[in-house]
Amino acid sequence: MKILILGASGHAKVIINLIELAGQHEVVGLVAEDRPEDGTFCGYPVVGGVEDLDAVCREYAVAGLVAGVGDNFRRSEVIRRATEICPDSRFVSAAHPSAQIAGDVELGVGTVVMAGAVLNPGMQVGRHCIVNTGACVDHDGLLSDFVSVAPGATLGGNVRVGEGSAISLGASVIHGITIGADTVIGAGAVVVRDIPANVVAYGVPARVIRSRAKGDRYL
Repeated sequence: MKILILGASGHAKVIINLIELAGQHEVVGLVAEDRPEDGTFCGYPVVGGVEDLDAVCREYAVAGLVAGVGDNFRRSEVIRRATEICPDSRFVSAAHPSAQIAGDVELGVGTVVMAGAVLNPGMQVGRHCIVNTGACVDHDGLLSDFVSVAPGATLGGNVRVGEGSAISLGASVIHGITIGADTVIGAGAVVVRDIPANVVAYGVPARVIRSRAKGDRYL
């Protein structure tokens, strides 16, 4: 399937690499607001901005899209704009060949699973999530839409993560924990109790440090 990457960032580089290795889709180019001077990114042409998406999809016979934006809220905004401009857009999921994904795990559209990540049986993974390099997500949990699990993070069994939340580098969440929507769990945190929505929490054990508004930067 011919696909376009939305965004030209470090996260987009990782997505391009896993798509090349998986061999299921063909990257024909990227659409990005900030276009490199030479018009290319990782050897692929930057063919326009999001506002050009409808025309670009027709010109290049594009059948699918993947958002190469690491920040959860900004990824949701790019996807919202893309869907408004090109209502027939189809988003695809992709996984690195070295990822270990149990047979009953269904990846939501637009979700990407990076090298060495593990998704164990019974996991529900929503739309446009990121399970990053070496992350481990154990059995029977839930990653809601637009969640990101950073490299090296570990989630125990039956952990539920609300929409738009981010689990940062190397964080650990013990089994049975619920994390609310639009919350950020800081790098290296150890979460041993439920964390509410719209907060930043970190530490060992993790505690709520402050509130945050939806869309506040964390990367």
